Amino acid sequence: MSVSKSFVKSEINVQEVLTLYLEDSRKLTLDGIAKEIGTTFHNVHWIVNRHVDGERLRAEKALRYSRSKVLDNPMRGKHGSSHHNYKGLISDGKGYLMRKVDGRYVLEHRRVFAVALGLESLPPWLDVHHIDEDKTNNSLDNLALVTKSGHGKLHVKLSPSERLPLWERWESGTLPLPMTTRTALAAS
Repeated sequence: MSVSKSFVKSEINVQEVLTLYLEDSRKLTLDGIAKEIGTTFHNVHWIVNRHVDGERLRAEKALRYSRSKVLDNPMRGKHGSSHHNYKGLISDGKGYLMRKVDGRYVLEHRRVFAVALGLESLPPWLDVHHIDEDKTNNSLDNLALVTKSGHGKLHVKLSPSERLPLWERWESGTLPLPMTTRTALAAS
């Protein structure tokens, strides 16, 4: 859109624009001034840029920008799930879920257990085991606190016979402890 030469050359219009821009306590934006006096943004912009010196213009722009971030900011007070960039729980690429806490991502199962214990985070020598082996099931009743070495023992690959419950292994005679197998009991 172009500037109206007749509007910007009128001393009355120039004075009205400058009064609203420099002296009005509302500190209207250029668009707000244009709407108030019934002209275009371009006319107001042209007048302000030609009649306000550089330092004062920078100060007025900074003031209006600051106000826009305080009063008119649509993102003011939006955080967490109400923020448009919120992603919630995300995958870590290995099947575990992560959540952003204080600007960094943490494993959700460790966070859940730490909160349950009243801690900010768990010590690094402790692990959290998913009892049902579903890495996304982070309910507290599915989590067990274990040491790193104990956690490794829980995930050792077992042969098919070792996967049987203890009673079935005892019944079948495949339990490795010699004094508890059926054949050892029969011999005594």
